[in-house]
Amino acid sequence: MKKILKWLAAAALIFFAVITACAILAAWLPALDIVSNGLPFYVAGLLVLLLAFAFLGARQLTLAAAVLLALNTGLIATAMTGGAPQAPDGAKRFLRVATFNLWGGSNSHLNEVARYIEEQDPDVVIFQEARQRTEPLLESLASAYPYRIGERSLVILSRYPSTADGRIDRAGFQPWNSLITRWASLDVNGQQVRVAGIHLARPYYPELKQQDLFALTQFVGQTPPPLIVAGDFNMAPWTQNMKAFTHRTNLMPMNGYHPTWPLKRRDTALIPLFPIDNVLISPGLASLGITTGPRLGSDHRAVIADIALGTPVPARP
Repeated sequence: MKKILKWLAAAALIFFAVITACAILAAWLPALDIVSNGLPFYVAGLLVLLLAFAFLGARQLTLAAAVLLALNTGLIATAMTGGAPQAPDGAKRFLRVATFNLWGGSNSHLNEVARYIEEQDPDVVIFQEARQRTEPLLESLASAYPYRIGERSLVILSRYPSTADGRIDRAGFQPWNSLITRWASLDVNGQQVRVAGIHLARPYYPELKQQDLFALTQFVGQTPPPLIVAGDFNMAPWTQNMKAFTHRTNLMPMNGYHPTWPLKRRDTALIPLFPIDNVLISPGLASLGITTGPRLGSDHRAVIADIALGTPVPARP
């Protein structure tokens, strides 16, 4: 029996070795990056294997498990070091931003969403998957958010006036699934800030994902700070794609470990595992904290981010 367990554990170790190799190679082969979303679970599995090999007295396998455990932990740690800076004690809140993917809910959940938004009282709300059926929700929030940018798909609601707005679309796609980014420049008591709502391609479509990230990177590069980018990134903060994107843009994620998806599949409730909904901030801003919402009928959790002004960034030459 002990020998059988040892062989089964060794087979599991080979599986984790292949997965780890894919997660590392994803830095050069983005199609492999889908496996990177599961890094925390690989760490947990490898820890179990390490303890099992130690119990079985398999020294070489124990060492191999320890090496893989260190590699996977390192892949996560390198992403966590690039998170948004915390604002100093006593810092005043500049903006509260909410982002929520409305997908998967019935019409009956819209009242719950409206109540939640009213309770949290964000200054800016970014909805993804806004459809015709969600129009009553948007209309019910109009008095609290008199400035609305967008009608469908990505919608930004703001209590502060918008001085400019725009959108980024995928070339060659139908209007209903072409929108990557919708942005607005807001005047917050005399301080200009640009807020961008995004909904990137799923990781099952790596080429499309790269196109989305390229377009978003160009947008960020052309946008003066302060900048807030929020929405459904369809990737965890420790993936190679997200690490490369934040490295190129200097944006910093606020949600490092609060899982937001999947809350359900059809009518079956699930435990959320992946923090794919996020708020990224530019230099010149700082984090006061982030929370996630309850079950509101969608397969995503809402994310609420409190943001403070940080050290001003010098103007670009």
